[in-house]
Amino acid sequence: MTDVQALAADPCWLPEAYDAARGVLRFARIDRAGLAREPFLDRRMEGSVTARAEASLDAVARALGRTAPAPVPAFIFHTAFCCSTLLARALDAPGACLSLKEPNILLDLANAGRVDERLRRDPAAFARLFQLVARLLARPHAQGERVLIKPTNTASTLAQAALAAGSPCLFLYGDLEEFLISILKKGEEGRVFARQLYNIFALDGVGLAAIPPRQAMGFTDLQVAAVVWRHQIEQFAQLLAAAPAGARIASLDFRRLLAGPARTLKAVSRALDLPISDEALEAAAAGEIFARNAKFADQTYDAAKREAEEKALRERWRAELDIIGRWAGQLHLGADARFPLPRALAA
Repeated sequence: MTDVQALAADPCWLPEAYDAARGVLRFARIDRAGLAREPFLDRRMEGSVTARAEASLDAVARALGRTAPAPVPAFIFHTAFCCSTLLARALDAPGACLSLKEPNILLDLANAGRVDERLRRDPAAFARLFQLVARLLARPHAQGERVLIKPTNTASTLAQAALAAGSPCLFLYGDLEEFLISILKKGEEGRVFARQLYNIFALDGVGLAAIPPRQAMGFTDLQVAAVVWRHQIEQFAQLLAAAPAGARIASLDFRRLLAGPARTLKAVSRALDLPISDEALEAAAAGEIFARNAKFADQTYDAAKREAEEKALRERWRAELDIIGRWAGQLHLGADARFPLPRALAA
């Protein structure tokens, strides 16, 4: 059995799951190279896992209290299909910043916040749980290294907790047509994904949750996708508008990243307080990261190829995109949202 103190102290022990019924955290052992390499730190990371262990929340909390605290992590929250994995990869710089992409445990926490009545009744308990997990994720692999976390988009409900804990946060997004094109590009898999997102967000109690289920059943696949996109955009707009003036928070239209990689990486690094040198960021912008598929590194893929694919899809689906665009223009789920979103990232 692995010692709980080792689980708390060694950053190679990644907290991978939260078992609410048992009050247990499960850990997977992955070295830094594996953490940086994996595009999804969930069941798809299996090839990088070398061991597993678990311990009670209370035991982990006590052990963590005996370790030196790390700086709070930075976060990139996103609406999906907006180059968030690319951005996180480009900001991974050994010794300066480790990017953790879509840790499953954050989805577990977000879902616990949606369905666990005890946590819903006790926001302070939820905040303590989030801070414990965030502190585990923030453990550096080298002195002075910071941790950047990109949760899955269905975990964006954690943004308020992250801001309350003092983490710098970036809200990355794209426009509706970009979102719809990405759904269409994935075919039936994309349409199913949009409906899965809808069902998850319906548990949030706000936004699209107000739509009667019978009405939602009548939506087309693209209408579902449009509502999902609007739900996320309104959530971001509310958080950005409500944040106090001194909060370390910014928004970014992902097209800025593709149009000016080096300039945008430097701006994001400054906003998130990441100790990455300009030279390292310039090298990332000019290197293989922007010439390959961020999720499947063995595939070549760049902005030109993305643009060509999107152009073909726009031409094929022009009529449907126009219809949904007009329909979605009337959507209002409870909050105003104008573009660009508030607190746009400074150049």
